[in-house]
Amino acid sequence: MSLEQDIARVVEAAEKLSDVVDTKIEDIDNRVAQKAIEIDQKNAVLESRLTAKEQAVDAKISEFQKALPLAPNLLVDTKYFNGIGEDNVAVDMVTSHSKPWRCWIDYGVEASGTVTKLTVGKLAENGLKPEGEFLTRALGSERTENNFYGSNFKVLLFDVEIIKGRDSNPNEGHFFVLSQGVDTYTGWGRGEFLTQSSCWVNVLECSDGINFYPAANRVANIQVDKSDLGKGWIYKHSTRTGWGGNHSPLFSGKGRMKVAICLPYVGTGDHGNNMIWANDVGHPYSHTDATEFFNNNVKEAS
Repeated sequence: MSLEQDIARVVEAAEKLSDVVDTKIEDIDNRVAQKAIEIDQKNAVLESRLTAKEQAVDAKISEFQKALPLAPNLLVDTKYFNGIGEDNVAVDMVTSHSKPWRCWIDYGVEASGTVTKLTVGKLAENGLKPEGEFLTRALGSERTENNFYGSNFKVLLFDVEIIKGRDSNPNEGHFFVLSQGVDTYTGWGRGEFLTQSSCWVNVLECSDGINFYPAANRVANIQVDKSDLGKGWIYKHSTRTGWGGNHSPLFSGKGRMKVAICLPYVGTGDHGNNMIWANDVGHPYSHTDATEFFNNNVKEAS
């Protein structure tokens, strides 16, 4: 019996020890869980404070961007597009562009397109009804149907199809539009200062494989693609350091796109997502003076 009693005592002691261990483990688990909750709470407080600080900084930056002086537009004729087509008439894309604008199809590319220069009173009947942010940020208050207080600019509606790309890449065609000048600065890709580009766009139709770059090469790229389809009027803005080469907006890829654009702007600084536009008042950085630019790029040969 002595051995059996000893075994029983050992088993009982082992069970008690197991209970103690389980209790200790449970206590440790509870403490760890409580510490995790406390850490999460502290992290939440820190994240909230950090978010508040970030929001305060963003607000300061936004206010600063609003207060920045507005530099002249380096592009000419961006309000009325006098050098492109006729009002409210669809015309061939390539032949529609005249000084100061240029348009061409890249070598080996098969493409076609039309452009319609719309007055604001014709937007709605062309699927470009002014609404949302475009109505509250770009246009004046609605006066009567298709008439807005103080609104005096025109919109280009492009309808482009690239059928075949270059011989070296049949799926990558380039259709250049709204090109304006090959400027020579201190050097392409130089300049330790911020430059910006912006515009309003509205994608009505778009197939896969085609993109529109209303700002490219000389300026910070702005890309418009199928992801913008059906969103109505969108304000696009981009920045870069210094200036690049040619001012070369283009349709790129293969497919069809119908897209509207208005109020393109290219200038120095960074106004963020604040809607801006300015006319050209000389060209203090890219040209000797406005008269020389006019004679070389705008004035038709007599």
